[in-house]
Amino acid sequence: MGKSLLLGGFVLLIVMQAPLLLALDCNGVSQPNYNTCMGILNTNLTDVEKSLLISNLDYSSKFYPDHSFIYQRNTLISTPNPPNGVYVYNGQYVRNAWVSLLAVMPSIIYNNALYVPNKTTTLSFYNYQTLIPSNYYSSGYPSTSSGDCKRIYTLTQNTFENKVYVNNNYQGSGKSVSCSINQDSEIKSVYSIFVNVNIDHYSWYRYCCKRSYGRCTKYCNDCNFNYQQQTQDNPVLSDSLNVKYTKSNLFADIKSINSYDSTKFGLNYSNSIELTFQNSKFSFYQYVYSINYSKYPYQFYTLKADDYKQESSTNILKDGSNFIIKNTNNCTIKAFDWFYTIQKSCILDNSSTSISISTDKLSYLEGDDILVSIIPSNIVISLSYNNQTINALGSYTFKANVSDNKISASYKASRADKIIFVSDGSKFALALKLILLFVLIYLIYKILQKYWRYL
Repeated sequence: MGKSLLLGGFVLLIVMQAPLLLALDCNGVSQPNYNTCMGILNTNLTDVEKSLLISNLDYSSKFYPDHSFIYQRNTLISTPNPPNGVYVYNGQYVRNAWVSLLAVMPSIIYNNALYVPNKTTTLSFYNYQTLIPSNYYSSGYPSTSSGDCKRIYTLTQNTFENKVYVNNNYQGSGKSVSCSINQDSEIKSVYSIFVNVNIDHYSWYRYCCKRSYGRCTKYCNDCNFNYQQQTQDNPVLSDSLNVKYTKSNLFADIKSINSYDSTKFGLNYSNSIELTFQNSKFSFYQYVYSINYSKYPYQFYTLKADDYKQESSTNILKDGSNFIIKNTNNCTIKAFDWFYTIQKSCILDNSSTSISISTDKLSYLEGDDILVSIIPSNIVISLSYNNQTINALGSYTFKANVSDNKISASYKASRADKIIFVSDGSKFALALKLILLFVLIYLIYKILQKYWRYL
């Protein structure tokens, strides 16, 4: 059943698949899968079908979004040159300058849109070279270049910075930048280069170098400093991606309905789920995942999700919306959506356990410690008092509050309550004084009554 559903899902995926950004070659495929890739290229499949098959050669988790795999692969790629189609700037001093926002991780392509969670990381690459002209020296008077007999170039600044913005809000700088997303956004990588050059200009200076009888008989020419020119080439390049923000509402719960020879249970979940027992398994996969390549020839990875919505089961019977299983041992739940995963153990036990609670005293003053003892002491139960609910094992201590005189405990279907008396300290003291006063008056009265006749 599982294999046929899987095959059907991939047939449907191939039919609905839009053309990927992958060029139909095997340059981006890992070496172990290179021969398989070449074999796919030599088949009679359509380009879309070939692209789909090649994109999944290096990705084995067809139904799970393995963002760690994507991150590790992308961060190992070296990009000394710009990817195809990236604008390259060539200016006066800055040459071959480029920037490319290569990937956003984690992210998911779905219905031709790029989705991200609240926290994501951008990966940008950039580069440039500087080309400073050679100094000029005249071969001799009157030779010049643009009026200069000598020209000296001095590089005074050669720096750069790549800043990342989300909707024009600064996130950080560098190649890898963590970003906070809370709405559909534009992520922009802004690459600024600062190259400043001083040019010292020299000109021929004519002066009398020989005199005779007060007259200049010979003129000479020296190449002397004339003025300094400050020049710069400071381009600002950018690349951007539009992303859609998605908020997770992931949940997965299991509840026992009844238990006889077999156990009947209900399952409530919001996305993909894998429910496993010792000898049984149920799975539902909301999406099937593949690799989308981009930034050729480097082939950066982005996960692509397509609707799948198929379930499969082994040794579990379906009873309407519920399930029936024989052996409930080793129950685990793994639930996941595009960006989040829940993994936990589960216990399907319909039997009831009797519980009881006791306190160290019956009455307390405001702020006193209330020591609550739990029976049995080897299970975790839920205790509630004064709008506070905690999970406790064996015992727990609350602070007494005059507004609440009941402590409640619950475990599965069992429940226990304990009533206590809590009084305000000041009122209690006043009441005690009044009681003592009345007792004293009463004792005086009894004494007078006894000895009155002797007076």
